[in-house]
Amino acid sequence: MAVMRACVLLLLAAAVQGLTVKVEATAEECFLENAKEGAIPFTFAFQVTSGGKLDIDVKLTDPRGTVIQAWPKATDGRHSWTSTMPGDYKMCFSNAMARWTPKWVSFYTTVGQSSNTAKLQDLDPIEKTIVHLTKGLNDLQEEQKQLRAVERLHRDTIEATNTRILYWSVFEALVLVVMGLFQIYYLKRFLEVKSSI
Repeated sequence: MAVMRACVLLLLAAAVQGLTVKVEATAEECFLENAKEGAIPFTFAFQVTSGGKLDIDVKLTDPRGTVIQAWPKATDGRHSWTSTMPGDYKMCFSNAMARWTPKWVSFYTTVGQSSNTAKLQDLDPIEKTIVHLTKGLNDLQEEQKQLRAVERLHRDTIEATNTRILYWSVFEALVLVVMGLFQIYYLKRFLEVKSSI
């Protein structure tokens, strides 16, 4: 029976959803996450991975439209809260400050268990350990997602730098060839013997 409870607890572990979205210049993209009845823990995290100055306006609102958290011109952010009412919680990314540059934003939401599940003090020691390990795994997954977003950002920067280095190297080689040809031509003309006939 204890094994059965442990399996059920693992299946009821937090559901995590992650997306990467392109927010066009002067546009706003909104996403909804539905909360059921009861106090359910939520976590929302985002990071701008490319585009412009890597800043975006983000707003998190509850079902009544009250702003829970706002990040003006932020590159990343994270907020955890417990839902107080059922309904759709809205996450909006606004790129209204940009005229031409779209932004790529990676974000994820974590929806935890309802408070109606078994209490920690009602579980035996093995089940408590499983719950503790599940929470640790969820934290590890969140950290891994953030590290992936940072790695993607750094990879884009390195690829852009490599492209610039390649173009600059080709330009330098062309300048050296042109300068060499010009020097040969100039020295040849300078050393030419002019006849005075």
